[in-house]
Amino acid sequence: MLQPAPQPAISPDLSLDAAQRETEEFLTVQMPSILSSVEYDMPRFGEEARPTKLAHVTRARVETRHVTGTSDAAYLIHAFGEDLLMKMQLNVRRFVVVYSIPVVKPIGSSTVAPHFERWATGAGHAGWMIGWRDAASPTEPDQNWVETYCYANLEPDFLVNDLHKLYWRTDTLQMTRYFMLEAIRANVPLSPLRAGYRI
Repeated sequence: MLQPAPQPAISPDLSLDAAQRETEEFLTVQMPSILSSVEYDMPRFGEEARPTKLAHVTRARVETRHVTGTSDAAYLIHAFGEDLLMKMQLNVRRFVVVYSIPVVKPIGSSTVAPHFERWATGAGHAGWMIGWRDAASPTEPDQNWVETYCYANLEPDFLVNDLHKLYWRTDTLQMTRYFMLEAIRANVPLSPLRAGYRI
């Protein structure tokens, strides 16, 4: 017996103000909180089992930069002895994460990208589209960056669906953690502060 075709998900009728509030909450509260667990202490096997809360074992520190009313934010993530500049844009149903790596010419995206092929494959399996580009700061023309941009299309009801938010928060966390670990493995410096960049 033929089953009826599934109906497309319908986006809830959110007011503009409510959508902006949900966006602000996601960018300025939920994301900094989850990114602080990019690095955390894991109990060793054989140690006495005891309840451990994530908030008590996180080792990463996150600084956030955001202008109220905009749909993007920047985060400086201090973890694994490195500092990673990450930018995020949330446009209702479109998600963009950008990792910025400070470089000195002639090093550029074609030099850096091959070190992250394994990471990009894993991110692609989770639903991200990955790309690379060379960039320069509009206010600091002598600062050069390689940017890794990660795009994802979100579910129509993303802003009001806690399970969807949990998935993308957690996946962004995992993607960020392994981006940093892959950079360390490949000896790719991430910290704009150590490069003397003003951010």
